[in-house]
Amino acid sequence: MIFDYTTCLTCSRVHGGYYEAVIQVRREENILNKEEKEEIVETIEDIGEENVISKIIEKKEGIDFYFISKKTAAKILEFLRLKYGGKIKKSFEVYGKDKSRVVSVLRLPRYKKGMFIEHNNEILFIEEAKNSLNVRTLSGEKKRFLWRNIHQKDFKVLKDLEFENVMITEITPERIQVMSLKKYDTFYFKKEDLPKDINIEIEKEYRAIRRENKLDIWWDYGSRR
Repeated sequence: MIFDYTTCLTCSRVHGGYYEAVIQVRREENILNKEEKEEIVETIEDIGEENVISKIIEKKEGIDFYFISKKTAAKILEFLRLKYGGKIKKSFEVYGKDKSRVVSVLRLPRYKKGMFIEHNNEILFIEEAKNSLNVRTLSGEKKRFLWRNIHQKDFKVLKDLEFENVMITEITPERIQVMSLKKYDTFYFKKEDLPKDINIEIEKEYRAIRRENKLDIWWDYGSRR
């Protein structure tokens, strides 16, 4: 009996560096960190299609995947878009006589977990930015935005915020007085404007964000201490 050992077409293409499609994952106005790159690789592995990737190239700004199948690349590209959000831009590379490769850039939203953003004059803290944009207001209210409904011009990323601790120093029937423990200036807030479920007490401390001599108090931060 004579055995004829051959390599399957898929294995041959993978080991030979053949590819029909490229997916480049980037983040808008930012770079992907090591943890984010590893998570994307694990996501593709969980789909069970990693055996059709001929190579993976990590770059400073993101990560590139080379697929031996356009069909599989399109499937994974859509899965990544639905999970992480973002926009897709496609182009084509011609090789050989009548063949072309699809190069797709998936540019993830600039929003990341831990960021502060402003929407409709309200400061929001990003708790998760994967399948949807999950945020919490400074008073603790949770909100969820679907990527397809997000217009980036309506969501401003807040950078270089100035944080400081504040203390409630006076409570009257109509208002409360809050003093900055950094600059020792005072601010007044009407009780009717305070979150309904916040338990205010004299000398209780909270975290606050100062913006142009205005204080936005992170009520939820203080209540969870």
